[in-house]
Amino acid sequence: MRLPYLSIDTEKVEANIKKMVSKAVQNSLDFRPHFKTHQSKQIGQLYKEQGVKGITVSSVYMADYFSSHGWKDITIAFPASVSFAPLYNKLLQNCSLTLLLTDSEVAKKLDSKLNSPVSVYIEIDPGYGRSGLAFDDFDAIKELKSTLESCKNLTFEGFYTHCGHTYKCRSKDAVKSLIEPIFASLGNLKQTFGGKICFGDTPSCSILEHFDGIDQISPGNFAFYDWMQYHIGSCNPEEIAVTMHCEVVAKYEQRNEVLIHGGAVHFSKDFILNNDNEPIYGVLVDDCQSNSPSYIKSLSQEHGIVSCSKSTIELISVGDVLEFYPIHSCLTANLMREYVTKTGEVISQFGSGAPYQLY
Repeated sequence: MRLPYLSIDTEKVEANIKKMVSKAVQNSLDFRPHFKTHQSKQIGQLYKEQGVKGITVSSVYMADYFSSHGWKDITIAFPASVSFAPLYNKLLQNCSLTLLLTDSEVAKKLDSKLNSPVSVYIEIDPGYGRSGLAFDDFDAIKELKSTLESCKNLTFEGFYTHCGHTYKCRSKDAVKSLIEPIFASLGNLKQTFGGKICFGDTPSCSILEHFDGIDQISPGNFAFYDWMQYHIGSCNPEEIAVTMHCEVVAKYEQRNEVLIHGGAVHFSKDFILNNDNEPIYGVLVDDCQSNSPSYIKSLSQEHGIVSCSKSTIELISVGDVLEFYPIHSCLTANLMREYVTKTGEVISQFGSGAPYQLY
């Protein structure tokens, strides 16, 4: 097997999906998982086997890929663009679409270019500061909803929000405290303007047991999880379904470090901080639950420096292949473009090989 590579435990993926499907059913929620995490038709099939019918994606190109593999109800969770109107029209020949909008002028221009009806969520910024209208900007929300109601091809569906700032939480209680006022604000929006509420980030959907006022959830990372999610409290290490395998190319025993072939182009530059406020880019699986786990302390393009305990480094030799939990599995998976199963099967993602095109 060519190194480095990203392995996947499909049994863990299946178990993670079943667990989230069960939570959605128990809370009478429509479940539209985000497929940006795995980006694979084979892994998508595991969701179909659990009865999932609607999905969320992050781009029009990803929507086309999954539409071509049998998915007929797709939400594109990225602000809609007028320039993509021809591509939306192409997709609408094979599936139904739900788009995100935050601007009345964009809505008017897009409506004039669409050939078929499209559902629309007004995106709400829950305090994350990425995209969307503010909870309390009732004037802008009212204007946009009114515009949608006057459109021929755009239909107001409700509100979509992604609480990405839960990724900065470091405990279950912190996630719950952050989300409680957000649910209250979403409930106020629903009461004032009607429509559904779509909500979905992996920490919240993994940790919360009740979703009062929420109609739909769309988490994605939960299928794989990662070390950041464990750090937050979303999962146990045993539930992390993907690991990076990297070769040791040099050993520096005097400083308790080894050099691996595994850099930012493999892991990404995402990190968490340890108790000494130093970055961690990945954690060695073999001693991840020890008092002093070995971890990747720095990355350059192809290089990774692993800080080890004295007892661990004595067990490592040049040429060994070490297994690491990635910090952020979504970005690691996106960079690696394929997975290797326990049996050696290679599972590819959309866009692997030649550049993906949609015309």
